Amino acid sequence: MKIHYTTLRIYGLLLLLATISVSAKAQVNYDHFVRLGQMELEKSNFVEAINNFNTAVYAKKDGFAAYFLRGIAKFSLGDFQGAINDFSKTISLHPLYVRAYHYRGIARDRMYDYAHAISDFDKALELDPFNPEVYLARGDTKLHLNDFHGAIADYTSAIDLDADEAAAWLNRGVAEHLLKENEKALEDINKAVMLDYFNVEAWAKRGMIQYELDSLDQSIADFNHALTLDDKNPLIYFQRGLALLKSGDTLAALKDYDKVIEMEPDNALTYYNRALIKSMQKRYEEALKDYTIVTQINPLNVYTYFNRGIVNLELNKTDDAEADFSKCIDIYPEFVGAYVNRSVVRQEKGDRRGARKDHDRAMEIIASKNDDSLDHESLYKRYQDSVYFNKIIELEADFVSGNIKKGRVQFERIAIEPKPNFLLVYAFKLPDSVYTIYKKNEYYDESIAKFNASNKLGIKLVFTTRDWPVSKEKALKELQRIDSAILIGGDTAGAYFMKGVVNSMLQNYSIAINAYDQTLKHDPNISYAYFNRGTMQFELDEFIFNEKQYTSAITISMSGQNAPKKDLKPPDHISTLNDYNRVIKQNANLPFVYYNRANVKLSLKEYQRAIDDYSMAIKLEPKLAEAYYNRALTLLFLGEAKLACKDLSMAGELGITEAYNVIKRYCN
Repeated sequence: MKIHYTTLRIYGLLLLLATISVSAKAQVNYDHFVRLGQMELEKSNFVEAINNFNTAVYAKKDGFAAYFLRGIAKFSLGDFQGAINDFSKTISLHPLYVRAYHYRGIARDRMYDYAHAISDFDKALELDPFNPEVYLARGDTKLHLNDFHGAIADYTSAIDLDADEAAAWLNRGVAEHLLKENEKALEDINKAVMLDYFNVEAWAKRGMIQYELDSLDQSIADFNHALTLDDKNPLIYFQRGLALLKSGDTLAALKDYDKVIEMEPDNALTYYNRALIKSMQKRYEEALKDYTIVTQINPLNVYTYFNRGIVNLELNKTDDAEADFSKCIDIYPEFVGAYVNRSVVRQEKGDRRGARKDHDRAMEIIASKNDDSLDHESLYKRYQDSVYFNKIIELEADFVSGNIKKGRVQFERIAIEPKPNFLLVYAFKLPDSVYTIYKKNEYYDESIAKFNASNKLGIKLVFTTRDWPVSKEKALKELQRIDSAILIGGDTAGAYFMKGVVNSMLQNYSIAINAYDQTLKHDPNISYAYFNRGTMQFELDEFIFNEKQYTSAITISMSGQNAPKKDLKPPDHISTLNDYNRVIKQNANLPFVYYNRANVKLSLKEYQRAIDDYSMAIKLEPKLAEAYYNRALTLLFLGEAKLACKDLSMAGELGITEAYNVIKRYCN
């Protein structure tokens, strides 16, 4: 990175800023970092593995092994597009590397890009026609394409090359089952179980096939055995619940659903099925709670709103029922059942005009979708009598807990929110174990790096989005020491600046802002004072707004209780933007000010302008992970998923582990 910055005078030091060229690159040992990355891969520490492979890639741009292994780590974290990019780079460096085609094909399969996946497998087999793993992978993709005969042919080829490949026997059995060749299917799956007796997936799949064949006792027995091998797998409890429900043991089925939810609190499908059972048992209040949870997890699930509307109607909550049916119509404007049932609700509420309007709209949709010779009124009545979408949904859940392993951070539960503003802080010395955590969030520009290396007071300043841990007592004591040393040297601006920095860290907003005011009064050219003052003002304005928004006013005046309340306007952040603009005028190459200004614009709902500023921050600092992450969230909000997922992959590669969780939810 080569950037020129304006000067900053602190503590009597004139920082004449020159371009810093990086000479460490040639000194990095490529093989050493590849080995370190491999060790982390073996331990399933995928994030740490990526960090090491990043260093190796930086050291040797044509080192294909580092790209390939980094692709494996990204794939393991669910970043399939990021993995595809690394495998493609591997192939460009080593066009005959079979494993790169093989794994890129698997990653493309995960992205539903089946045609290119098949092409990759074909190329891999052209290079290595005796590789059973590639036949197995191509068979899986053909299975996903419903090419069951083609899948069976590939699984058979894999078995011919390696008769002990349990996965080939297992998946060939699945393909045969889908062709309704159930005797063959069970023979192959039995073979898979025999080859790999402790393979949970084999027992579970056999149980699922037995379930579909209505061999419920055998199905439940297989699920029971699978749970003896892995009692932490929610998918097996879910499937056993289906089998128990089909066998008529509703109580046991509900217990299995409860177990799934205990392990997988965000599994919307299980809440949905559980609510459906409770609705049928007329346990309406309990069903209502479960349906509401589904709407929180999946706000666009139209069936859930419909069924909750029916439950609200059963409970005589007509306003809530009407709102639910209206939501159905918002999501799917041609949803006949929602119009029919909203018409019923409106009739009960005395809204005859609204009821008639809904009835007529339902009849229009029925007429447009059915033959004119049919009795549309009878069809209308059929919709009205169809109280629930009462089919238990069997195989569409997103079960992940069974795959949670050490290092797979994409399965952690996180709140998805933008990263906060950068602040220039005094990096007080921390114990090594603590510093390791905070070091990942440190950034410098050239002037700050030079200041840290040259000042005689042992002060280290860093840009970070994280609160630096320091006690109030230690901070004030250190500030006292610095103040006395600086004032002796006659650097009044420097003393006020440090006072502002330390008080910013302690969230003493007013004191910090006043200190920056004094700094700039003595030296208006310290751009970092504008930067920190703008950040503090933003945080203070947001704090005051939230306080007013969520705190009820208390008064002893009777008349005051009825005083009209005006709508609370959010802050305009003009003073913060003015400070950031002043920084840019003085120090146009500082990436962190563009990032912070983007965050402000995001809070003002100026989304495109925010994206522009995040992009400028990235242009100036291509490794600014937080900018990629926040730009990705903004793009997701605007419906630009493809661009967002590219940014998320980069954010994850640069160390923001939450990116993999967002990738899992929105990119795969």
